[in-house]
Amino acid sequence: MKQRPILVAVIGYVIGILWGLYLKISIIPFCILIFATYNLVKIYKIKQTSFFRYGRYLKLIINSKTFLILLIFSSISNLVVDIQNFQYENTYRDGQKIKVKGIVISQKDEKQYYDIYKVKIRESKFSIYVKINKNEKELKYGDEIYFEGIYIKPDKKRVYKGYDESQYLKTLKIIGNVQVNKVKKIAENQINIILQLANKINFKVKSNIEKIFNKNQANILKGILLGDKQNIDEEIVNRYQTLNISHILAISGMHIGYIIAGVQVVLKRIMGKRKTNVITIIILILYMFITNFSPSIVRATVMGILIIIAELLHRKNDTLNSMAISLFLTLIYNPFLIVNVGLQLSYLGVLGIILFNSTVLKILKSIKLKKTKSLSENCYGNNEIKILNVIKEILSVTISAQIMIMPIMLINFHILGTYSLMSNLLVSIIIGPIIIFSFISIILSFMSNSIFKLFSIPIKISLEILNLISELSQLPFAKIYIARPNDISIILYFAFILIFVFIYKVYNSSKFNTTYRRIRNLIALAKYKFKQKKMKCIKCLLIVLSICFIVMIIPKDLKIYFVDVGQGDSTFIITPKNKTILIDGGGNVGGNFDIGEKILQPYLLNRGYTVIDYIIVSHFDFDHVRWTFYNFKRTESEKCTYKQTI
Repeated sequence: MKQRPILVAVIGYVIGILWGLYLKISIIPFCILIFATYNLVKIYKIKQTSFFRYGRYLKLIINSKTFLILLIFSSISNLVVDIQNFQYENTYRDGQKIKVKGIVISQKDEKQYYDIYKVKIRESKFSIYVKINKNEKELKYGDEIYFEGIYIKPDKKRVYKGYDESQYLKTLKIIGNVQVNKVKKIAENQINIILQLANKINFKVKSNIEKIFNKNQANILKGILLGDKQNIDEEIVNRYQTLNISHILAISGMHIGYIIAGVQVVLKRIMGKRKTNVITIIILILYMFITNFSPSIVRATVMGILIIIAELLHRKNDTLNSMAISLFLTLIYNPFLIVNVGLQLSYLGVLGIILFNSTVLKILKSIKLKKTKSLSENCYGNNEIKILNVIKEILSVTISAQIMIMPIMLINFHILGTYSLMSNLLVSIIIGPIIIFSFISIILSFMSNSIFKLFSIPIKISLEILNLISELSQLPFAKIYIARPNDISIILYFAFILIFVFIYKVYNSSKFNTTYRRIRNLIALAKYKFKQKKMKCIKCLLIVLSICFIVMIIPKDLKIYFVDVGQGDSTFIITPKNKTILIDGGGNVGGNFDIGEKILQPYLLNRGYTVIDYIIVSHFDFDHVRWTFYNFKRTESEKCTYKQTI
């Protein structure tokens, strides 16, 4: 097996971070205990029993060096998380009046009554959101300001598995919000020249896009080119999530691939291969600055840069190592980014393609479509075969990525998109022209608006086609709501997938080595033993199933949960016979925040229920029943099932 110490170090670093975030205890004593046990076993040479006989196979994966790297890096990252958590907790001072100097590091986010700026606090590594009244003078990126106001501590999660504002803000290195009473500009342009240039380019690109395209088109294009999803309509975001095409609104390897290819085509003949590669690296780094270093952008850009560096050094690029390095750099900058859904989807999607694409493609290519004799003799037959092969390659990439990201999608969005394969296939055809023409037109927009308008025509057409594709989410049964899977089911899912892919490779690989032969022999032996003791195995299986069934029907404790829905009331009851009762659902009298969509439905799905047996409405004030408008206005195929309303 190929040794990848960088990959091992990153795995250890991730383990330490997750341990610190979820177990809330230090991993260091645990690592010391494991290391001591390992050395005692090695020193005293414990007798090789049948259990240890196959230890040599384990050593192929985890030898002493690998083991030591895992322990060291998991201890380091765990210590970093503990220190940073301590720093955040010591910083929170809810309701206190504060006086702070800082530098504006974002463009303004306009709200109805105030503007929000992200401000980097002087002499601190943290930032803070500053809310400034509309009547105050507008601030600019790079302004140094002095402000006074009331500090607002970020909320912890208020419902089971719900949104945790404090955890989210940690991914942005933000300690909370300040409602400003007084603000004063001290100086301008207090950020280094590279960041200023990147911000000006970002602002100019957005401005040029908004001049030419209508509001919806402009917002989607800003998402595709810059990863800026801030102003995209919530309905459009929901459509993209339903169809599993949200990845086009985040910078991915596809975007970076088009940038690299475009620069190579334009400059390679003029400047030569080596100089072109150096310029490409500089452009990619500038692109990271322009797009504000989101996790998916960093992943794709760093991997692209490493591929080019490998070519410059005449070395073969290792995709797993490249991915590990980019993840390592991201987590060193901010370990809390490990909980960022965009980062999880980005890295797991790429990992799925690396692990499963070749196997999925073989399976798809093994599927033969029946053709008539006239078709095979037709002069266009070969072209049709090529088109089918291209479709299979696109589908294999989509399926491979979906295999890995599906649990994350179910955990965070509770949605299974039934048209996701079709939509991804259609999007993969249209997204290429959008990205290519957009990059070309954006560059030309700095020279001439008239040329930009000319190039914007095919982009507008492509965006309208993309909008039509998103309409698939409105078809019947486009999405199925799934209860949150538990940890054991996720582990079993990944175990089954990995075992299936491995066994498929064992029986279909062109390289038939000793290990594959042994695996085949073990499987053959298992089949032989099963045939010999078939009835005993069936009896054992029936006994296990019977025990599981009995456990399920045994009455359990009565459970009553009081759901935090803000102003209103809501109670969720699970009876001893697993019947579910919902008493009220909350609701706010004013505002557009939908309690049913944002809080209640995710809560029920996170509890593991898609069916409510009884709904009891105590009375019809809005703060008790407004949530019902969300559920009753939706189609039957979309909403959770409610058997009876009282």
